[in-house]
Amino acid sequence: MVGDALLQARGCHDAACASPAVEVGPARQVDTTPLPAVGPALRTGVHRDLTAVSWEEWRRLLAASGASFFSGPDWLRAVAQHLGGAAPLLVTVRSRGQLLAVGAFALAGTSRRPVVTFLGSGASDYATVLVGGARVVQGEALVDAVLDAAVAALPGALFDLEQVRSDDPLLPDLLSWAQRRGYGLRAVEQAVCTSVLLPPTVAEHDEQLPAGVRRGERRQRRRLAERGSVRLVADLLSGADLPSLVAELAAVDDEHPHAERRHRPWRGASGALLAQVCATAPREQVWLSGLRVDGELVAYNLGFAGERVVHGYLQSYRARYAASGPGSLLLLHLRRRSIASDRLELDMLRGEEDYKRRLAPGTVRTRTNVRVTMAPGGRGPLPAVLDRASLLRRTFRDEVRASAVLSRCADGLAAGSQGVARGVEAALREGRRLRGAASTLRLSRSAP
Repeated sequence: MVGDALLQARGCHDAACASPAVEVGPARQVDTTPLPAVGPALRTGVHRDLTAVSWEEWRRLLAASGASFFSGPDWLRAVAQHLGGAAPLLVTVRSRGQLLAVGAFALAGTSRRPVVTFLGSGASDYATVLVGGARVVQGEALVDAVLDAAVAALPGALFDLEQVRSDDPLLPDLLSWAQRRGYGLRAVEQAVCTSVLLPPTVAEHDEQLPAGVRRGERRQRRRLAERGSVRLVADLLSGADLPSLVAELAAVDDEHPHAERRHRPWRGASGALLAQVCATAPREQVWLSGLRVDGELVAYNLGFAGERVVHGYLQSYRARYAASGPGSLLLLHLRRRSIASDRLELDMLRGEEDYKRRLAPGTVRTRTNVRVTMAPGGRGPLPAVLDRASLLRRTFRDEVRASAVLSRCADGLAAGSQGVARGVEAALREGRRLRGAASTLRLSRSAP
């Protein structure tokens, strides 16, 4: 999948854990913002087109929810257009015309056994159901409305919801919904994310930097200056010709020290996705900075800025400048810019690479992302086993793909289970036919 390759380019690898035990995050915090009452006034809509909600309306809900850029329209519309794959399914909840919740899903599986996933699975670092400014009770009711509408549109659907933050209030809402609707729920750890709580001022940040980091920064600047005229560009998008800039970014990736093992994020479908995000998203949310030496772009850093958190998404540099540390210089720039813009946290997203901690004054914390699968209960032992096998295969798809033996076994199991299911259904149909024939025979024999 292109989304998986995009993660590989960023050095991110999901780790699906065997243990189903995941600590569920806290319930939603009380918010005193006036909102319409929960109840009959709620209206749900199920749409197969993402344009059913306007860009601005969706962006306002994203800001009110506090969720990441990956749940907003600028990212998800680009994902749907360029990564393709599963068809989108957009569930909306309104009251008196006001948009209160959005579930941006995609349809996988088969028409007979649909699987509902989050739109952007594989490419997005976080996913959630957007709930804007919800109180404790209302937040759960809105999530209920979203999931109920999805099930009403796709009876008996399975859910495979990836990259849910362990501290997301969505998790206890999902657990509550599953218990009340008779769904079985399983949660496994999927990835580890690293973030830094930022000091309040740039001066405090610089004062807290380890002495070795401060010396290294000065040394790296000197080494770059020896190569030519150095310019740090805070906003590469400002006044740029986007196709030309994308070509420059792709050229940097081509010369990365590990280019032979990395997917090229600025080429192909993923390149088209990122280019569209840069073209359509509000400029204050897309932070694309770079270092130029004698005009040549030698390193870049791409981040997405939210209301309080900046997400460091992608960075790269040319191998011949590795000794000058351009990546470290841009990361320090990103940290200082985040602080100067009154952001409280720099989230380096999935992965526990050493560089995320090495330059970090302040509190470094990690959180887990969780993959939640839900299947309806009360369907009999065989359908339940087939549902379980389908969701397990999706959960451990990376491990299955990596092993030829596991892949063949999974394919064989899938084909065998489908054959068994078809055989059972055929037997049931034949049984119904025979019962009908016997009933007709009895009626004909009893007729005068």
